Amino acid sequence: MSQRIANFIAQTLAQVDDLAELKVSLVALALLDQKIAPAPFVTEDELMAHPAIFEGLSFPAIALRPALQRAVARGTLLCVEEGKRRYFANDDAGRRAVEAITSATAQFAGPPQPLLSFLARVAREIERLEGIEVYQPEPDDLTLLEEFLARGYSEAEIIAGVNEALRDLRPPGTPPRTLRFCLRRLEAQPPAAPSEYYRTIIAGASALPEEISCLRERLGRLPNGREYQIVRSAAGLFGAHATCQTLRRLPPSQGVEGLLALLFEQEEAALALQRCHAAEEKALRELIALYEASFGLPPTATIVEEMRALWPEISDLTLWRAAFRYAAERNKRSWPYVKKLLRQPSPDLFVPAPVNEAASFAFEEYKRRVNRILDGHVAAQINALATRITDPAHWRAAFDKAAAANALRWDYISAVLADAPPDKGANDGKRTSRTARRERTFRRKQVEYTDEQRAAVEERARRALEAEQQADA
Repeated sequence: MSQRIANFIAQTLAQVDDLAELKVSLVALALLDQKIAPAPFVTEDELMAHPAIFEGLSFPAIALRPALQRAVARGTLLCVEEGKRRYFANDDAGRRAVEAITSATAQFAGPPQPLLSFLARVAREIERLEGIEVYQPEPDDLTLLEEFLARGYSEAEIIAGVNEALRDLRPPGTPPRTLRFCLRRLEAQPPAAPSEYYRTIIAGASALPEEISCLRERLGRLPNGREYQIVRSAAGLFGAHATCQTLRRLPPSQGVEGLLALLFEQEEAALALQRCHAAEEKALRELIALYEASFGLPPTATIVEEMRALWPEISDLTLWRAAFRYAAERNKRSWPYVKKLLRQPSPDLFVPAPVNEAASFAFEEYKRRVNRILDGHVAAQINALATRITDPAHWRAAFDKAAAANALRWDYISAVLADAPPDKGANDGKRTSRTARRERTFRRKQVEYTDEQRAAVEERARRALEAEQQADA
C-alpha cells in the first residue's frame, strides 16, 4: 500500500460519508502513485477513463466534479485551475507544486493584491516624508517592488530604505523623489536574508542552474526575479531537461509566460502515450494467450512482432478470436493463414459449428438452395431447431415446401419447421419416471441401419411427400 493511500485511510477515511467521494479519492491517489513525476497530478479526463469511475459512479459525467470538490474541501486533494483543472495530492510535493503554479500564473493575471497593498503603504510613506498630498506611482513601481522582494528584501527593509533615502529634506523647487530613487539607495546594501535569486544572479556567488543558463541564452541577458522564479518552479515540477527543451520551443516574443502551460500539455501527451502503450501491451498479452490456446504452442518472437504491428490496424479482439477458432477447427494451425483471415475475413468466420448431423445437413442445404453465404444468426437458429428436429428428411421437406411456394427464405423455412412435431427421442430428457422404468425393463436391442438403408428411407419419404403435394394441388 502506498504512503498516500495509507495516510488517507489513517487520517481522512473515518470522516468520508459519501461513496462517490470515497471512490474518486482512492482512484485519484492510486493514479498519482503510478506517476513518477516530482509533483504528479491527475485531470478529470484521466479519472473519467478509469473503470472504477466510469462504471462505478451513477452518471459519472455529472457526479465526478462534485465528488472532486468534496475531496478538495476535505483536504484530500489540491486543485489548480490553469487552462484545465489539475488535482495534486495534499502532501509536501503537491503543496509546493500548487504554490509554485499559483505564484507563477498570478503574474499573468495581474499584480496580486498583497503587492498592491504594499505599494499603497510605500506611497503613503513617501507622501509623509516628501510633504506632498498625493504620490503618483510610476508605471514601473510595481515591477521594482516585485524585483526587490524577489531578491530577499523584506517589506520592513524596503520601508526602512525609503525612510533612509528621504531623510534629508528635498531642495525647494525640485520634484518629489520617487520609489526608484529610494530603491537605488537600498540596492547598495544586501538584504538580511538573500534569496537564491540574489545569490545566483545579483551577487553571482552560485553557479547558474542548467535551466537558467538556457534561459539566459534565449533572452540574451540574465533573467529578472519573476522570470527566475517561473523557470525554477518549472524545473522543480518537470525537471531541468524538460524545462530547457520547452524553453527552446517557445516563440522568442512570448518570454516565459507560456512555459508552464506548454509543460503541462507535454506531460499530459506523454502520459496519454504511456497509457496507449500499456493498452497495446495488454492486448498483445491477450493475443499471445489466444495463440497458445488455439495452436498449443507459444508464438515465436517474429510472430509476436507481427502481432504487435497488426494490432493498430485490426484492433477488434472478437475478430482475432473468430480467426483463431476458424483456423483451429479446420486444422490449419498456421499464423500466415490466421493473418490472411484477419485482413480478408471470410463470411463463414463468425458462423458457429453445426451441433449435430441435422444441423450440418441444414447448413449445406441452405447454402445450396437459399444463399451461398450462411449468416451467423441464421446458423445459430438452425442449431437451435436441430436439437428438436433431428431427422434430415424433415429439413429437406421444409426446403422443398418453401421452393414449391416460391418462398426460399429462412423466415418461411423456419415457420414450416416450427409447425413440425418434434422427432421421437428429441425430448428424452423430459420422459416421466414411469416411462423410464418401463423402457429400462422392456428395452429392445437397437437396430443399426446402413447408409444405403437410410438413403432408401429418405427417398421413400420424399416420394410420399411429393405425392401428397400433387394430391393437394
